[in-house]
Amino acid sequence: MRVKWFTLVVLCVFLVAILAGCGGGPSTPTPAPTVPPTKTAKPEIISAIAGARTLQSGDAIQPATVVNFTGQGPADAVIRVYSGATLIGTATTTAAGAFTFAWTAGATEGTVTLQFTAKKPDLDESDPVAFTLVIDGTGPSIASGSAKADAPFGAPPVITIVFSEPLVVSDMTLFTSVPSPFFNIVLGGPGPFNLSQISLGADKKTVTLTGTALTDQLTAGIAVLVQFFPVGPLTVTDQAGNPCVSPAQITFTVSP
Repeated sequence: MRVKWFTLVVLCVFLVAILAGCGGGPSTPTPAPTVPPTKTAKPEIISAIAGARTLQSGDAIQPATVVNFTGQGPADAVIRVYSGATLIGTATTTAAGAFTFAWTAGATEGTVTLQFTAKKPDLDESDPVAFTLVIDGTGPSIASGSAKADAPFGAPPVITIVFSEPLVVSDMTLFTSVPSPFFNIVLGGPGPFNLSQISLGADKKTVTLTGTALTDQLTAGIAVLVQFFPVGPLTVTDQAGNPCVSPAQITFTVSP
């Protein structure tokens, strides 16, 4: 009996050894195979230069402006440049991945979005990188004006004008100087209105013209003409470089 039990134990140990040798023990996970990329890495726009200006996406430029782009992408790739769905040009990257591309703005005002992609011969075209520019050939003008009637001998009356787009002013000290050689205010009724302060708002569009306390008054219903003459050493343009309309002017009625 003991011989049978001993024989059974020996057989079990022998069977376990065989299974272990055949891989019956714990298995080691096999690493997943590395899948090679199928799409080219997208390029990067490093700079966009127009004359002396370094542009950011969203900036305004004048028609016919030449913009020189520099960028970085995969080595020895073709850079494709699209305007909308239209391919407008290509460039080739160097062995170090650098590329340049020159683009000339058209004559039509509006927003243009350029899309840059990269393409390696053995890979699909990359995702696009966008750069947006606003073509603007019109100088700023006065878009609106307003003023409220004020009580006699009270706080100084205030006239507010808003330009059509943000102003780029060459000399803020000249722009805000009082008495002003650049702003002219004509009332179509009782007054007077003598400028004591000129300020340009944070939006670079809103100009506040403040009269003189105690002596000045604006009466509801009268017409107000505001004129702006950027002359002499003062230059006023928009971001694209278009000069302000001269004279820029507007007429409005004082509200109650």
